[in-house]
Amino acid sequence: MNQRLTEIYDMMATEHRDKFLANDIESDAMWGKPIKGVTLQIDLSEEVRGAVCNLQEKLSKLEPEALLLTPRPFQHISFNQVVYWGDTYNLGYDETWTAIKKDFLAKFQNLDNGLPSFTISFVKLIPMASAIIWCAVDEHDEMQKLRATFKERLPFPGETTRENTFIHTTVARYKTKLRDPHRVFQLLEKHQMPITMKVKKVILRKENQYPSLYTTELARIRLQ
Repeated sequence: MNQRLTEIYDMMATEHRDKFLANDIESDAMWGKPIKGVTLQIDLSEEVRGAVCNLQEKLSKLEPEALLLTPRPFQHISFNQVVYWGDTYNLGYDETWTAIKKDFLAKFQNLDNGLPSFTISFVKLIPMASAIIWCAVDEHDEMQKLRATFKERLPFPGETTRENTFIHTTVARYKTKLRDPHRVFQLLEKHQMPITMKVKKVILRKENQYPSLYTTELARIRLQ
């Protein structure tokens, strides 16, 4: 088991537990709004998507009005941000991407079939103040090593400050306060069942609507 990630998830769960149970949650004001960004993503396997949808169905029965559920086609892992919609860029979002686009795409596509694939296991559901997320581990920090390789070989803008350090997919965000956070918490505790997938592709997408509800694929690479 990946000790670094396990410690991160335990810390996150502890940090958010009392706030969640007290219904001290954050309504998502950005859901469905237009954004501008360029991001690297990993699509979930069909098996994992099926498990997410099954959990979403059970959650929606408990909280039919309160949750914003990520639709199946858009469920993903955020690998890393290239032009992050939440950052500030002197040239603006479009111009910042335009300035690096040709070089970035060429170097990204040069990585095709040149880096190893690896397996991740979704092992911990965490109800946070901002969202319910499902966190995954790899065996030897392969995801973080791949992120480091990308940072070394690709021309990320210096103004992009957002960097991912763990592995997760978002199951739900919040529209309003929950009717019964304790029942939701208990449901999530019962669903702590590991499910595994292989990471075989990384996809570069332009984000047009938060949270990746409308994207445009720019390129993808395969992992060996």
